[in-house]
Amino acid sequence: MGSKAAKMAKSAGLATDTNALDGFRRLLRENAALHDRHRADILTSDDPESVHQARVALRRMRALVRGFRDMLSRDAQKQLARILKARGQQLGPLRDADVRAEALGTDDARADAACLRGELRDQLRDTQELSLRIEVERVLHDRIRAIRGDARRRLADAPLPVIASRALQVAWTELLAFGPDLDRLDPEELHDFRKRSKDMRYLSEFFGRLFDKDAAPMQKRMSRMQDALGVVNDLVTMRAKGADLPKGAARSEERARAKAAKAWRKLRGAPVWWTDIP
Repeated sequence: MGSKAAKMAKSAGLATDTNALDGFRRLLRENAALHDRHRADILTSDDPESVHQARVALRRMRALVRGFRDMLSRDAQKQLARILKARGQQLGPLRDADVRAEALGTDDARADAACLRGELRDQLRDTQELSLRIEVERVLHDRIRAIRGDARRRLADAPLPVIASRALQVAWTELLAFGPDLDRLDPEELHDFRKRSKDMRYLSEFFGRLFDKDAAPMQKRMSRMQDALGVVNDLVTMRAKGADLPKGAARSEERARAKAAKAWRKLRGAPVWWTDIP
């Protein structure tokens, strides 16, 4: 699997004998460092990809925190969630504006994005924030406070595939609970489904190589479904904000919904690959 998440897992040196806490910390560090690099790029580059990739790194980290929440103390969970949410909220308005500018291709839309980019740069220069990597390490450096309790300690000390399998199963169960028909979901439910499917995708990309069965078929189908749901989400967001929609938006949304629904029907029947723990 050629995804960034899979490459991170490889560069982090994850193996079947890595313990859960160590694997979790390594992956958070990899993503935090990537976020910091893209965040620095925002100060000097107008490329929308810098904002996008900085946010993706945050989403991967949120998926990890959700997946490993049974291992973490409530205090550690809350601190990490608060840090990641605050970083995401900083970048959200500009990312939405960049998507709108790309979809519409108008001077007004590009000017709006440029204005927000300037405001974000001023904000980033004025604030004296620590790097995200340092903030994360401050939460996790004290193992006793980050874990707390025998049950959490056992999970933290267990081989990584044990808790990875647990995290994947919980994420998959949460997806299955939405039911087989995406067309029956209201907009808020579909948005929640998209977020939970991202959790599943990122976790599977991080940990797929730890298991003997091939995760690639499910990952590829999940990626296609997410691409389609992304088109739907972008149009729904623009519509909710009263923004102009690109030509053919209704037809594009209809096709994307149909593609996502088809992918989900096939995914529900896909065999799981994370139950045979090495």
